[in-house]
Amino acid sequence: MHHITSIPAKALLLAVPLCVGAPDEARAQMLSPAPPAAFIATTQPEYFENRSVYWYQDHWFYRDGLRWNVYRTEPPYLRSRRSNWGSRPRYHYYR
Repeated sequence: MHHITSIPAKALLLAVPLCVGAPDEARAQMLSPAPPAAFIATTQPEYFENRSVYWYQDHWFYRDGLRWNVYRTEPPYLRSRRSNWGSRPRYHYYR
């Protein structure tokens, strides 16, 4: 077994952990699930950036192809629209 005896080699071994450092704390963000089809069918959307958007569980959702996306921060226009709603009517379909 070889032992590292040279001073530059020992210095390198000590410096590598300092350069790498400790990893940052993991930051996970819990996103709300996409709005269910029944919610979309019975709620009037707002329109923003040429797409229909839905306020669901404190987030604005919009469709992008086959998947749902969410705005991470509320756009000022949508915030102002939401502040004017009062109580929004929902459509109820009965059989």
